[in-house]
Amino acid sequence: MIVFFILITIVVYGLGNYYLGLRMFRNIKRIMPFLSAKLYWIVIIFLSLSFILERFLRKYLSKNLNYIISLLGSYYIAVLFYVMIAFFLVDILRFALKILIKRYKTPAVLAYANIFVAAFIILLIIVGTINALNTKVAEYKLSTKKEVDKDLNIVMVSDVHLGTIITERRLNKLANLINRQSPDIVIFAGDLIDDDIDIFEKRRYGEILKNIKSKYGVYAVLGNHEYISRDIEKVKKCYGEAGIELIIDDVKKVDGVYLVGRDDLSSSRVNGKERRSIKDLVEGLDKNKLIIVIDHQPRNIQEVKEAGVDLQLSGHTHKGQFFPVNYITGKIYDIDHGLMQEGDFTLVVSSGYGTWGPPIRVATMSEIVSIKVSKSK
Repeated sequence: MIVFFILITIVVYGLGNYYLGLRMFRNIKRIMPFLSAKLYWIVIIFLSLSFILERFLRKYLSKNLNYIISLLGSYYIAVLFYVMIAFFLVDILRFALKILIKRYKTPAVLAYANIFVAAFIILLIIVGTINALNTKVAEYKLSTKKEVDKDLNIVMVSDVHLGTIITERRLNKLANLINRQSPDIVIFAGDLIDDDIDIFEKRRYGEILKNIKSKYGVYAVLGNHEYISRDIEKVKKCYGEAGIELIIDDVKKVDGVYLVGRDDLSSSRVNGKERRSIKDLVEGLDKNKLIIVIDHQPRNIQEVKEAGVDLQLSGHTHKGQFFPVNYITGKIYDIDHGLMQEGDFTLVVSSGYGTWGPPIRVATMSEIVSIKVSKSK
């Protein structure tokens, strides 16, 4: 079944690249008649395969070559995505004009509209890259009736996606940004690692993560991308060496506050068993104390509310990462970004620090979250 799915994916991706590549070639040829078809298709084939090839060849390539090939492939996917949208809108317009206007023929001058479309897509990619690199601090102030000895400053980070593209430089920036918040507790809400734990080890990301300063420690849950690595024991080892305490389907009491770390929903595909229910996890906890659930994916929120949880911290959505996917994530989740409060329950979903695939953010921002919890007066 898996082999069949992979074959279908390859065929669809190949045909899609050929179709869009052919249409792009015809449009470019009108403006650049000297363009060599052979050279064009060599470039398109290389770009379309580079994102995949890098994953197969990364063990044999240098760090810089890995980065360049992965970056080219990632940007190609982003460009192809927006080219597909542009062609779709153009086809709708042409279809409508043919219905409304008898004997309609596309004016030759419209061929030069491709220059405008290409320029707009390039602008989107540039703006998206800037958005992805410039991280903001999303601040939330919450009050609670629960027993809290003093104000608590929690810094939550999700979806860093350390790997080939999100590298040491970005991780150093993250560590410095976290430290500037003077956190009491730091929480990584899943997908700290992209898909390959070996890269995490080779590039010594753990040594940078050790520089994070937190009064009561640094804690984390696993996300779906950690499970892509398939070597969870090595993942756990790397987290420990980085000074991060994993909470997997367990509870940790930190300065009078309960941190309830949930295993990711994708874990069942790897370890063959369902994660513990939230009801089971919070059973027996002192409900007079603050209960914070950390769950990578913001799903099944009603169950969490009914279990008497005060605060849930999640990521995963990236808020769609780039337009118009953000509208899709907005429909899939109760909230795909920001703050949701219902009664005594609060859900905070981060759009994430890093990116998956194309290192761009269009209509979304890179962020870390600072949550200041105080006792209700």
